[in-house]
Order: sequence, then C-alpha cells, then structure tokens
Amino acid sequence: MGHAEPPLIRQLDERIANQIAAGEVVERPAAVVKELVENSLDAGARRIQVAIEDGGRQLIEVVDDGHGMRRDDLALALDRHATSKLRSAEDLFRIHTLGFRGEALPSIASVSDFTLASTPAAPAGAGGFALRVDGGSMQAVEPCAQAPGTRVSVRNLFWNVPARLKFLKTARAEGGAVSDTLTRLCLGHPQVGFTLRLDGQVSLDLPPGQTLRERVGEVLGAGLAKGLLEVEGLAESTQLSGFIAHPQHAKPSTKRQFVYLNGRPLADRMVVAAIREGFAGFLEPRLHGVVLLFLDTDPSLVDVNVHPTKAEVRFRRQGEVFALIRDSVHKALEASRGGFALAGPPGGGGGDAWAGVRRTVVRPAAPSIPPAPPSFQERFLPREPDTLAKQLAEDQRPAPRRVAEGEVGGQGELAGQEEVARMPAAAAEPGPALSSSPDLPGIRQVVQVGDMYVLVETDQGIRLIDQHALHEKALYLCLDPAVREFERGGRQELLIPQTIDLEAAEMAVVEPHLPSLAAVGIEAEIFGPSQLLLRAYPQVLRRVRWQSFFAELAAEKPGPGAVERLRERLAHRRACTSAVKAGQRLGREEMLELVRLLYSLEHMEHCPHGRPTTLDLSWEELERRFQR
Repeated sequence: MGHAEPPLIRQLDERIANQIAAGEVVERPAAVVKELVENSLDAGARRIQVAIEDGGRQLIEVVDDGHGMRRDDLALALDRHATSKLRSAEDLFRIHTLGFRGEALPSIASVSDFTLASTPAAPAGAGGFALRVDGGSMQAVEPCAQAPGTRVSVRNLFWNVPARLKFLKTARAEGGAVSDTLTRLCLGHPQVGFTLRLDGQVSLDLPPGQTLRERVGEVLGAGLAKGLLEVEGLAESTQLSGFIAHPQHAKPSTKRQFVYLNGRPLADRMVVAAIREGFAGFLEPRLHGVVLLFLDTDPSLVDVNVHPTKAEVRFRRQGEVFALIRDSVHKALEASRGGFALAGPPGGGGGDAWAGVRRTVVRPAAPSIPPAPPSFQERFLPREPDTLAKQLAEDQRPAPRRVAEGEVGGQGELAGQEEVARMPAAAAEPGPALSSSPDLPGIRQVVQVGDMYVLVETDQGIRLIDQHALHEKALYLCLDPAVREFERGGRQELLIPQTIDLEAAEMAVVEPHLPSLAAVGIEAEIFGPSQLLLRAYPQVLRRVRWQSFFAELAAEKPGPGAVERLRERLAHRRACTSAVKAGQRLGREEMLELVRLLYSLEHMEHCPHGRPTTLDLSWEELERRFQR
C-alpha cells in the first residue's frame, strides 16, 4: 500500500498569521502610531505623548493617561481578535469606538520588539504591570513602575520582515507621515492634549481642552484659523458641523481636507467629490479647499468594516450624505461672499472671512477706446530675446482684475497681484471695420468685453479671446531658451534669510527637490523639522511669493527631469506675471496686437496652465442657437 500524501492545505501558526495581518494593518510607522493613538483615545485619555526615533524604525512610543489595564488584560490584549469593544455580532453594526477588531496589538508585536505597560486608573493606588515580546517570544508579565494609563513601546520595527523594512522611506519622510497622521487625529479631538517628539525634538505640543478654532490655529496656522467659515447642515439621518477655510488658502491636493465620521478620520472618495462640488465656482479646478468637517450619524447606517485601516466606509444613504456636504459647503461660501460681492472699502461691510482679499471698487468707465501706449508693440511682441528678458523681469506691475461671478481672488500662484472686485463695465464701442488690414485678412470688428475678453468678428463667425491667457502663452512661447536659464541672469543674496514654514509632511516632500532648486539658482536649506531658510534666488524671480511657491512644490514629485520641470514652472510664472491682466482696459491697437499674436504663433490653443485661450462660434452655430 502506498503512503498517504500530506494535505496541501495547512493551518498557519499564530506567528505567521499575525505577520500577514500586520501586512494589512501595519504598513509603515505612521500606521503603528495611528493604531496606538486610537487605542489611547478609546481609553479616554486626556493627554497622549508620541515619540519616534529614526523615522520609527528604532522606536515608536505612545504614552497616555487613559483607563489603563489590569494584569490579566495584558496577555489577552496580544491575542488576535481579543477586544474590549465588542460583545456580540450586533455590536459590529453600531460601532462607536475607533478600534474594534483586536488585530492591531498582536500584529505590531509580531514584527517588532514590543513592550506593553499599564496601570489601571481605578482603584487608586493599583500597581502597574508590563509584558514584553522579544524576538517573537512573549515574556512573563512583571510588575513595573507606571503612572495610571498605558505605555506602548515598539522597537526595531520590521526586524523580522526585511522585505517590508526595505520599502520604508527616509527617516524624514516617515517622520513627516507620522506628523501628518497625528495632525488628523489631534484636529478631530481638540479636547485631548498631544505631544510629538521626533528624535528627541518637540515637533508638536498641544494642550488639552482647546476649542476647535484654537486647535486649528495651533496646527494649521493662526491666519487660516482667523478666517474660518462655519459650516452647519442637517439631513434626515446625518448632522454636519465644522469649518471651511477661505478659498485663498486652497491647496493643490486634498491633504488639508479633514473629515471625521462619528469621530473617526475619513478618507472617502465620495466625500472628496462632494467637497469639490461644494467649492465649485470658488476655486480653480486644480485647487482643493481646506475643510474640517464632522459628520454624526447613526452607526447602524454606516459600515466601517470594509477597509483594512478603516479609512473608507460604506454609507447606507450615500446620496443624502453627498448632498448634505455639497450644499452645506456651498451655502457657507455663498453667505460669506455676500459681503464680498457688495464690496466697499476695506473695513466696511461684509464678513471678516473675506478680509484677506483687497476689495477696491472700480466704477464703470465711459465707453471709449484709450490711445495705445507708445511701448505697446515692444511689450506685446519684443523683437529681440534680450528685450523680452528685460521686459519680463521689469514689467510686473499688478493691474486691476475683475473678479468674475463665482470666482474668488487670491488663490493663484502669482506673486504681488492685487485682486479687484469690479462692477460690470460697459463694453468699448467697436472701432472701424478692419477688412482692409493687410496682416489681418478676414477680420471685421474687434471689441473688448468686460475688460477681460476681446471679441473678434471674422468671415467664419465670432472668436472670443481671453486677453490674459493668450498674452501669457505668447510671452511663454517667445522666451528664448537662454532666457529660461534663470541662474544666468544674476543672483539675489539675502542678508537675512527668509524663513519658509512648512508642515513636517510637506518638508519630507520638498527636501528631495532642494538639489534641483539649487541647479536653477534657488538656494534653500533645512532649518528644523518644519522650516526652510531661503538664502538666495535668481534676480529675475525677485517678485515670487516664496512661501506659496514651496507649499505648491510639496505637491511636485521628485525624480528624473525635476530641474527641467522647475524651470518650466518658473517660466510659467514669469509669463503669467508679465502678461496683461483680466480687468485691464485695452486700446484698439493693443487688441489688434493680441489678434496678430493669435494668428502668427503656433500652439496658442491653451495657456501654460492648460486653460483655453479662445472660444469660437461659427455663423452656422449662432443661427442654430437662435433657431433661424
């Protein structure tokens, strides 16, 4: 008789099972901090201290003053699916706590040298006990000196999973991710004090008992907190509260969107889409509003057990939640813009949330065509590259800008521009027919509309030109390659370096760009965990708003071609700053020169930012629209 073959399916031992679970729950040091801090919050902690070393590789320690655990609870806490937060299957569908699976501690302990020490808060005077896991082996529970609360120490993370260890980023990048994770947790719980130490240096120190606005000011900046707009909304099963920031604080990513569901940080695509629709008409498409929103709903209407890290959820009434967020955000923006639309002198009526926007009212001028300035031809289309370089460096005067309906000033990436709220101005009267112009065949009429657009009548129909976008593209295309070498045009050394404040997570992204910045003449160095010192930059970029530049750079990916991308970005800025502005009245010759640029240069369909420069309507399309 032959021997029976062993079964192909085998039961995994507990250690391997925990390591598999760790692959889902413990992706990086920031995930460890998230799980441990959430446990502290569930334990009723009023103060939580976090310390990491070497980006979390060498040490992650979380200490709280919560309820603590008894001796018998310590060993149970390291058993998989052992939890104090569920008693029955029904509890899984009405979860009120941040954690509930009982997977985090055993998963973390399986990939580190782990110590769990705790003293129960009651009864008073109870002793503390500690449990260690060294090299994957659980040691005996021993008495220890421990204040009421819990201390978890995680050393040598991923010591036994080298494949996971080699995927960790630099210590600064991992520290930035920890800081970003703690930022989300501390904003959601302003009543709790938080301390974060990165390699012994205090990076975050927040007292307990703060209001939400105070906490935002401490974490995201006093300027942002001062202009917060309150958001409130109520649907059949869900309540919404919180704040949104003035649109001028918008970011190129969603990293500054903080949303909480029943106290749990949430990163849900449906919520992001609802916020975007709420800000529609107030932001450029590439920007995202800064929000801090709290959703409270019946736990039975939400499934939080659909994602390994519980970052995404499933709403039973998704349409209701989407509409609540979208409408509440839009309502708050509209209510605040009421003062902006009826703007008077600064300090007059209107909500203080819009105080950051300079609100100069320009009265409508009489319909007329001002004479063309003598230097217009040179300014629009310089004949020599060095003339253009000089013009781009010197001609950066801010011009009045008409803020269109649904648009908020102050979000752009330009430096030194004054945003102007303008009442609708009468269009300039058309000049004489242009059919005889030898260099513009087929052009009949040219007229400016709303001080923003140039309307051109042609043999084929009507062409509407965005005066700023078209001129910006023309200047950008005319830049000689040598002119783009900003570092050759002179260098501005700063006697007192300019301090650039960034969040730790942003700093981790910007740091790899510093060599590329130096290659184009921008000299900056790291000064602490969340600050840069700007020491020098090319003379032609003296008007750049560097704080905004570095904040936007945090969204740029380092890698091959970084120097070229930076040069292109700065070239875009130079062209944009030097172009005629929306809201600037043009004379007849200026409008004609714009039309000549349109027909004489190639690839003029879009500005350097990707926006269209023209809109065309054929006579056939007009007749169809008017049902002729």
